[in-house]
Amino acid sequence: MRRLTASRLSGLRVFAVAARHQSYSAAAAELCVTQAAVSQQIRNLEQSLGCRLFRRRGASMRLTEQGEALLPFVEQGLALLRQGLEQLAPSTAGPLAISVLPSLAARWLMPRLWRFAEAHPDIEIRLQPSQQLADFSGGQVDLAIRYGRGQYPDLACELLMADTAFPVCSPALAGRLGSLEELAGVPLVTAPEYAGVSWANWLALAGRPELLARCRQMTVDDGSLALDMVLAGQGVTLSRSVLVADLLRDGRLCRPFAPELKPLHQYYLVWRPDSPRLTEIRLFCDWLHREAGSLKPPASRF
Repeated sequence: MRRLTASRLSGLRVFAVAARHQSYSAAAAELCVTQAAVSQQIRNLEQSLGCRLFRRRGASMRLTEQGEALLPFVEQGLALLRQGLEQLAPSTAGPLAISVLPSLAARWLMPRLWRFAEAHPDIEIRLQPSQQLADFSGGQVDLAIRYGRGQYPDLACELLMADTAFPVCSPALAGRLGSLEELAGVPLVTAPEYAGVSWANWLALAGRPELLARCRQMTVDDGSLALDMVLAGQGVTLSRSVLVADLLRDGRLCRPFAPELKPLHQYYLVWRPDSPRLTEIRLFCDWLHREAGSLKPPASRF
């Protein structure tokens, strides 16, 4: 019978990280050790188990049949250990860490967050704005709000709010747009196409795809920057309804035309189903759903 010694437990943790990355160097970076240390830990573990766990294939390390068989048990065991340790001190868990896209944080979540703080003064929130997918394995993120298709393996997921996309501009500029034809006379502020949101797709939906060739486009790297430009009256941009709902309601922006695209992605809430903070996560999710339910942007002029 193989005993679970301290050295073997350490090796199993390194094995799980290396298996996830299929790279000793990437595992070393995550564990803050050298690649040689990772290689030595795996070598010691293989010797103690009497079998090979990895084989090199090109620039990456691939699991052997024995490694494939062992991995799910190691991952489950480490997850249970982590959950047990976290349960020892739930009162010192610290702020609820929320990973969120920077645009959604700035344009929608932060202006509303004071209401959650007022209703739940005992729950501290720490926002982590990021374009990257949240990594739940290290315990640094409790809940993520992501823009995607809702496919997040091994994680709990639910739809937060559906989204559409349509042109917006300043009220002064909207007065000059009596018809689609007049779009050719104003700059189209263009952010990178994502989830099917593009001027080409919107003009095709509006029945005037040929207008794109006559329009002058100003390209920026970020959708939030595009909104800053149109707020200053510098053009018209396509924006997602969630990001401009407050600006439309306040009259700072206008929606000059009716057609609206349905993006391929929507906003989803994502969290670990075995998180020790499920009660707080559920409270925050329920509050987000209530806030999302109040979104009713004004209709277009045409």
